[in-house]
Amino acid sequence: MRLPIAIALVLIGSIPLSAITQPIDRVALTEAMDALFSPFDEDDSPGAALTVLQNGQVVAKQSYGVAHLEHGVPFTHRTPVRLIYSEGREFMAMGLALMEAEGLLRFDDRVRTYFPKLPEWSKNVTILDLLDHSSGFDDEWSLLLLMTADMRSKVEKEQVLRLLYDQPAPQIEPGQGYMYNNTDMALLRMIMERACGQRLPDYLEQRLFSPLGMASTFMNDDIEQIIPGLAEPYYGQGPVRKARFIKHSPGGDYRMVTTADDLEKWVAALEDTSSPVAQGAARLYQVARPIPVLPAERHYTFGHVVRTINGTEVVLHGGVGDNFYITRIPARKVALICLGNGDAHAAAARQLTYGLLPPASPATAPQLPSASEQAPPDPAECALYVGRYFVQDVGYNSHIPPIRFLDLKLEGEVLMAYHGPTEGYPLTSFGNGHFKDMDDGSMMRFTRSETDTAMKLVLWMDRMEPLTFLREENRTTFSRSYLQQFTGRYYSPHLDYYFRLVLSDEGHLLIQRPTVPDTYMDPTSENRFLVEQKNGGYSTYIRLIFSRNSGNEVDGFTVQYSRMMHHRFEKVE
Repeated sequence: MRLPIAIALVLIGSIPLSAITQPIDRVALTEAMDALFSPFDEDDSPGAALTVLQNGQVVAKQSYGVAHLEHGVPFTHRTPVRLIYSEGREFMAMGLALMEAEGLLRFDDRVRTYFPKLPEWSKNVTILDLLDHSSGFDDEWSLLLLMTADMRSKVEKEQVLRLLYDQPAPQIEPGQGYMYNNTDMALLRMIMERACGQRLPDYLEQRLFSPLGMASTFMNDDIEQIIPGLAEPYYGQGPVRKARFIKHSPGGDYRMVTTADDLEKWVAALEDTSSPVAQGAARLYQVARPIPVLPAERHYTFGHVVRTINGTEVVLHGGVGDNFYITRIPARKVALICLGNGDAHAAAARQLTYGLLPPASPATAPQLPSASEQAPPDPAECALYVGRYFVQDVGYNSHIPPIRFLDLKLEGEVLMAYHGPTEGYPLTSFGNGHFKDMDDGSMMRFTRSETDTAMKLVLWMDRMEPLTFLREENRTTFSRSYLQQFTGRYYSPHLDYYFRLVLSDEGHLLIQRPTVPDTYMDPTSENRFLVEQKNGGYSTYIRLIFSRNSGNEVDGFTVQYSRMMHHRFEKVE
């Protein structure tokens, strides 16, 4: 499915923006919305509902596409949508602020007051530390993925609590460090329920949603619950497929279901200073710290991102990705609601947001490389770019950059890009080091300032800041006898769980686990390996960092990635 971006930008550009406070041109806005979202308005397309408000009044309101492809049910502003898991944090955090205002708890309450069996090192961890992700507790999913490779695993909260009670050391310095952590949200939910004496979904319904008239909004902690009219989630752009990946959090389970109509009431409450919602948001901004590893913006773990775009401050409401269900532009008193059940509507909504901002200056407008005409394949040129490229951008997870790489391979006359072992896609040449992924429109440019420096790959995606990848040069090949040193059984005392490392007939190190398919270990340097960690519908990459004893024998390894600073496995045989 392709968005007619060029047409849409022309229409958006016609919206009068000479003065920031000038009313939005309703006709031009509706035309821009239709141009961007008309590809969704088909019987075989996931849908979306959009509302643009200015000064609290609806300027435009359009819906597109289908809520349930199997039955052809149209998507409307009354269609219930189960938000992506982390997008529920705004509503859960608002409930926390309400409880503090009612005197049911305090942000400086010690967590061990509620769970005395937590380890001694956590004695000073507070509720605010949980909200700020500075507790030091293990991330529940990161632990479970080592054993199950699936976030959908059914594990009860008592099992997670036992893991926390036995946690030998903090992942980060409590109260000071930062690591995005789903266990913190699980503990928050359990504390909130103890503080109010009832289930959190019931409290939020009685104290938050019902008073606002948000009759279709609720916390959906029962995955099996029948929700009439619920929009099925889909992904892909030809063919579209049904998304069946619903994560299960033993303690948290704070998924939210809402509608575009209900989000209008949420926006109104946020902008009414007398509302408990606006007061709760002000309190959250007062006490919570922005994610410290993202200095370019104020990204709060309770779901708000304050970002400057084209010189204008924008407040984005969502989870840990860029799928924002509300975008507010305070200077223009404008709010955009976009709720959908596909994975392409968010990009179109971002394009619409650019049109609602004051025009970008040449200095702030994203600059894309010029690539006018497609060039014939040149295998000799493509061969220059083959290799593995790493990017070390800082993400929201922690101070440890997420492991992101591309493997570029020449297959026939085509340069192929791989995010993993099997996820390859062709790149089309536009000459002079420029290539394009024709499927999603991403543009790439290869450069090398000096012949003895690493090849650089700059990637532009959907008007976002470009990512810069550097090629791994002179990659070492490790012998079979060297890899043999790492074979054996390794034990995690914390998890009471074993990894067995074996050398395959092909000379590859593999991790064998009783509940997970054999996993390939990719050597990157001495005593360091990169491992793809499957988790249901997603993949992440983790590092295994091996240590040696005084006799230079391998004696164990530490698992590390952006949501696990250190987890130790000892070699036992």
